[in-house]
Amino acid sequence: MDKFHKKNPLEQKKQAELIQKDEFADFEGSKAELAFLKFTHFLARNRKSVFISLASAIVVLAIIIGFFEYRAYLFEKETVTLEDLKLTHQKSKVGLDAQIQSLEVFLQNQSTGKMELRVWKDLSKLYAEKGEFGKAAGYLEDAAKKIDTPKEIKALYFYIAGNYREREKNNAKSLENYKIAATVIEPARELNGFKAWTYYQAGRLSYLNGDKAGAKQYLEKAVKLESAESGEDVKLLSSYLLLKLGKN
Repeated sequence: MDKFHKKNPLEQKKQAELIQKDEFADFEGSKAELAFLKFTHFLARNRKSVFISLASAIVVLAIIIGFFEYRAYLFEKETVTLEDLKLTHQKSKVGLDAQIQSLEVFLQNQSTGKMELRVWKDLSKLYAEKGEFGKAAGYLEDAAKKIDTPKEIKALYFYIAGNYREREKNNAKSLENYKIAATVIEPARELNGFKAWTYYQAGRLSYLNGDKAGAKQYLEKAVKLESAESGEDVKLLSSYLLLKLGKN
């Protein structure tokens, strides 16, 4: 073979690997020392690519940290803005319409999305005071859907929204909210009084909507619950509806 004949890339790669293996063939130190030695040699041969990779990682990390710090800054700024807005309402004795309008504008302009729960709750209260129970219920339903824990608050929001829907004369939506509240609160080992009222409301609305079987199921749950003396009223109401169901 011609001694000046160039080797193909595959042969060159194999030869390079053999040279790299032979480089540490006579090393007599420990495995840890050998690993460190190989690592330092690797860095020396690839210092440019290693530097670029390290610099890129640092830049990406700085961007991520900066993003979350900026979001925290915006949330803090919007919290202060909301508190100032509510304080202005109190001092100036602003009417319901003006309060609602300013909170609606704030809700549209806030950028983090973390203020929604607080504003939805405030708007629900204001719309209820104004007598617009459909809008009041809508904001509480949105808030309840976004809450995972604590379950008691989630159930309470759906319960109050059910009350608002009933005052809006929307019994179907009211029943839906009471049923959701009953399902959410059912696993709780405490709050039997609230649980009994939730069962009663779901049973009462089921009865009014013609679902006698569903009404009986909820009302019996309310009667069987062990609760304090304050829960006796709901037991009596539930028992009364059960008697009416039995007569029909």
